[in-house]
Amino acid sequence: MSLFEWFGLKRGDSRRRAAEARELAGDLAGAVELYIEAGMPDDAARVLLLRADAERSVEKRIAFCATASRTAESPELKRAALGRKALLAFDLVRARGASAMRSEVLAVARDLEAAGELERAADAFALVGDTEAETRVLAAAGAIDRLEERLRASMTAERDQRELAAALRKIADLDRVAERREAIAVAEAWLGGSRDGERVADALRAIRARLLTGPLLTLDLGGAVLRCALGDEVTIGRGEATLVVANRAVSRTHVRIRRGPSGIEVEDLGTRNGTTLAGARLTAPLPVGRGVQLLLGGEVPCAIAPGTGQGCVVELAGERFVAPLGDLPVGPWRIRLERAGAAAFVVLKTPPGAPPPFLGDYQLAPSVELCAGDAIAAARGGTAVFRLSAAGQAPPARHDGGGEGGPA
Repeated sequence: MSLFEWFGLKRGDSRRRAAEARELAGDLAGAVELYIEAGMPDDAARVLLLRADAERSVEKRIAFCATASRTAESPELKRAALGRKALLAFDLVRARGASAMRSEVLAVARDLEAAGELERAADAFALVGDTEAETRVLAAAGAIDRLEERLRASMTAERDQRELAAALRKIADLDRVAERREAIAVAEAWLGGSRDGERVADALRAIRARLLTGPLLTLDLGGAVLRCALGDEVTIGRGEATLVVANRAVSRTHVRIRRGPSGIEVEDLGTRNGTTLAGARLTAPLPVGRGVQLLLGGEVPCAIAPGTGQGCVVELAGERFVAPLGDLPVGPWRIRLERAGAAAFVVLKTPPGAPPPFLGDYQLAPSVELCAGDAIAAARGGTAVFRLSAAGQAPPARHDGGGEGGPA
């Protein structure tokens, strides 16, 4: 007979008492070991949870709760330990915000649901946008107010998504038929609200990146490249001009070409270095007539001649431009530059009685806004009459020279 049996004690009783003594003395680690040796796993789990409470590190607290859940035999205690572990883990992933992985948050949500922490599980499912799971656990929790709020939010989100999809479709449809001004208005109206606008902003940026705003335009007419300077008048200068020439002898806005009482005329705009014709300085508007050869600022040659149709042709420092000085006729249609406040658009107009233009499979309205890459045909899916180059804005003309000009 052992000493324990002699005194009417079992070995487990002595270890239980020793474990209790260790626990009272604050030796929780030792108490856990003795409770396990005494066959008292629930007490060991209880002390493990006490150890979790004493830890500062959230990760260590989670580890102790996880160990307690594995150690406990009681379903209630096991569930309580799992619940505490899941709540701690949820606080941890929520603090990490966007850096938390979706799989981590879902695992925490499922642990919370299994532990009976249903409303916190709903919060976790909401973090990853799992509306179905969030609604399910709120219903199981009997959280009627939150469930109704969730359903209202879900209906609002679905409505917003439908409206967003409709707005994006409308913008895309308007772009396809070249009604870009209206497409921009639809996008700007959407962005003026308080709704999600990232995809609408992307669509708007894509249209504006292709939109032609003039005044320079490059047309491909069956392989022949035509560079045009749109507008009722064309200016030439070093800076604030339709056609820019990089030469200091030329003023910022040096000469202007427009229609006058006697036809197309060119006028020096009071520049410092002047504009000369055969050595004589211009002091008044000069009719272009059959063509003129000018020298801008005494250094830059500029030839202006009437065009084969309306307008004129400008040759400036090796570059050639067609200046219609009004609408540009292209086939049966007209291209013009239109301004609307601070915005400018290159517009394709179809005169009354003229056949409608087509962009791909779409027949266009009598007035549409053009973008780089548009290929305009006279029939649905037909060969392009003209194509707008992606390089819609021609580069500045250059002419070497070192003269000093200055503003007009």
